[in-house]
Amino acid sequence: MDRAQCTTQLVELLQQAVSREAEGGGATIAATSDLIGPNATISSLGLVSFIADAEILLEEEHGLEVTLVSESALSRSRSPFQSISTLVDYIVELESNGGGNAD
Repeated sequence: MDRAQCTTQLVELLQQAVSREAEGGGATIAATSDLIGPNATISSLGLVSFIADAEILLEEEHGLEVTLVSESALSRSRSPFQSISTLVDYIVELESNGGGNAD
C-alpha cells in the first residue's frame, strides 16, 4: 500500500466526517490533525464512524481487511489514533503482519 495515497484518502475521509459534524463547516484537516485528546478535530462518536469508514475504505480500495480497533491497538503506550499519521503507521504495520490486527 502506498503510504502517501493512504494518508491522502484518510485525510479526505476525516474532512468529510468533520464537515458532517459541523453541518458543512469544520476545521481544515491535515495528516497531523489530532483525532483524540483535548484538541481533537472530531467528536468521539465521529471518530467511531470515521474508523468504521476507514476500515471499509481500506478493504474496498486496497483489498486490506483489517480491524483497527483491537485490544492491542488500545493497550499501546502510544495510541495509533493520535493523528492520521499515526493511524497510517499502524495500518502499514497491520498490512506487513498480513492484515487483521497486530495482536
